[in-house]
Amino acid sequence: MDAAQNPPEHDQSVMIALLPIDARWCQIELPHMTLVYAGKISGLNPGDFNEMAKDAASLAAMNRPLALEVFRKEQFGNWTEDPNDVVDVYRLRPKPELLGMRNTVKRWNRSEHEFNPHVTIGPAGVVTDFQPEVIAFDRIGVFWGRDQELVFNFKV
Repeated sequence: MDAAQNPPEHDQSVMIALLPIDARWCQIELPHMTLVYAGKISGLNPGDFNEMAKDAASLAAMNRPLALEVFRKEQFGNWTEDPNDVVDVYRLRPKPELLGMRNTVKRWNRSEHEFNPHVTIGPAGVVTDFQPEVIAFDRIGVFWGRDQELVFNFKV
């Protein structure tokens, strides 16, 4: 089956995510911290994009840029199930502001995992020249597969 018949997982997924100011540490196409994974596009109504965008816009209007401490590097994924899906991540220490944002959008959550603030660095074993002590986020976005996205700046 080709990619047109079986698109990659992220092409079919929906999330609300925080976007970093500086992503020198990242080796993936879209540096982000997932605030909520909302599931597959096929499991949502078309109007849900607008509702999620309203939530994200409200959060952007109410919050200033957020800096989170990096407290350790880990690997996420399962080597025995699919070694190609194992990634290096930086775990982030949550702050009340982050937990408040998460609480605002948790109704959209369809993840089977607990909320675990982190950013993906890249594939397992990736080498980066820059390892941050803090990662700051100044935008929030709604990502509806690869085709639709809305990004809002936090207030200054």
